[in-house]
Amino acid sequence: MTDPRPKTPNPPFKETTDDVESTSNEQDSLNAALYVATAVLQQGLDFCKNTLSNEEQLTYYSKLLPGSTIGKHLRHARDHFNLLAHALSQPPPYVLSYDTRTRDTPMERSLPAAIDCLRTSIEDLNSLFSPEVAAASGSLEHGGRPKFTNDTPITLHAVTPFPQILQTSLGRELWFTALHAIHHYAVIRMLAGELALDVDDTFGVAPSTLKYRAGEPPAIPEKAKI
Repeated sequence: MTDPRPKTPNPPFKETTDDVESTSNEQDSLNAALYVATAVLQQGLDFCKNTLSNEEQLTYYSKLLPGSTIGKHLRHARDHFNLLAHALSQPPPYVLSYDTRTRDTPMERSLPAAIDCLRTSIEDLNSLFSPEVAAASGSLEHGGRPKFTNDTPITLHAVTPFPQILQTSLGRELWFTALHAIHHYAVIRMLAGELALDVDDTFGVAPSTLKYRAGEPPAIPEKAKI
């Protein structure tokens, strides 16, 4: 029989089991998105360390895509991670624009600079999400949880070419920066082919494609299942 009495609200800052489970799931989901983002950056770093051997390869201009170089595509892919990290390092509300990029930077022309920049981007992302950094900045919520979740709101400013202001979330932008980089890695893979370089089979390949090649069924959201 249903109890007709109204439920007493939980005292402030007291968590129920459902609260803890929900928070845990949210944090696991965010950790997964962060893992993918940093793993994609690591792919770029490994490519520079294990595939490239000189600046000539980094600055070679493609015959198939005029104006394109491996260095330019690496810089462009990394820029998006850096711009997201910079937005999150500011006080909320978080405002993000992917259009305020720098061009013609040292990492486009110098292999040591490219390696250093990619390594720094991985460290910056990881440190931004660490509880220790959050606590030091006074941004830790009650219960010792970091402030960020997949649903942390972000306002995105974009030029499409018309100015747009869109509402998005941290989880979505972590996913976007990773997928955006993978597509640029695919172009880099083509440029590496022009140079007859040996590239890892997974470089520049979308996760869904890797799952398909492995014979795994595509992930279908619960609401989409029939």
